[in-house]
Amino acid sequence: MKRDYRMFRTFGRCGVALALVLAGGAATAADTSETATVLGKLHHSNQMEIDMGKLAQEKGMSKEVKSYGKTLVTDHTAADKKVMALAKQEKIELSATMPPMAGDKMTQLKTLTGAEFDKAFARDMLEDHTKDVDEAKAARDKTTDPKLNALLTSTIPVLEKHRETAQKLVDTQGSSKAGAAGANMPEHRQ
Repeated sequence: MKRDYRMFRTFGRCGVALALVLAGGAATAADTSETATVLGKLHHSNQMEIDMGKLAQEKGMSKEVKSYGKTLVTDHTAADKKVMALAKQEKIELSATMPPMAGDKMTQLKTLTGAEFDKAFARDMLEDHTKDVDEAKAARDKTTDPKLNALLTSTIPVLEKHRETAQKLVDTQGSSKAGAAGANMPEHRQ
């Protein structure tokens, strides 16, 4: 009977050790899953902002909107390279984790021209970057992955700069539209 007890103790220890290893593996899998989800969202967002930037360069009326579009393409392309590099390090397939692209804003913007395009583009970029900053900060504060934390920490100031520029464009578009509307009013002659 003592022999059976020793065998049970040995298997019991192995079971506890196996449970700890598996639990550690589960924690790693959860971290990887969280990292994959965040990287997928970042990749998706970068791709959308690159497309929006290209559209602004093509359809923008003001030089400020065109310049902002160029900045979006440059900055989000650089950011996406960092996202893809981390995904590669973590052995995460981004295309498998990326949500389907919602093109309703893009579709609507493509139908607009001139000052209407500039105003809608600026408003959409302000909305998108406000949401992006909030989501990036929340993900940074939640993650236990130090590499993802570092990526998000370096990304947030760029997103905040984009948000500030979009806010300036929104403010400018509102005042320039009023000025333009006044300039286009026919003179009253008596």
